[in-house]
Amino acid sequence: MKRLRILLRQSEFHVLLFVFGFILLNWPFLSIFRAKPPANFLVYLYVLWVIAILLLYLVSRIGRESASGDDSQPRKEHGA
Repeated sequence: MKRLRILLRQSEFHVLLFVFGFILLNWPFLSIFRAKPPANFLVYLYVLWVIAILLLYLVSRIGRESASGDDSQPRKEHGA
């Protein structure tokens, strides 16, 4: 789980996700579904949509945890 958190925090991973999404929703790749029934195309789009929403949720959840200081690293407390 710790490896997943580290991976989701990296901006390079965010760029990789964008590139994969761009490729999977681009015209040459979508032309695969031209000869198939429209139901297959709709299932493909909905599956990609659900995966994108789940990845965005995980990225935002990890970002919120690191911003609030809920990381596994010990915090240094300063006495006044």
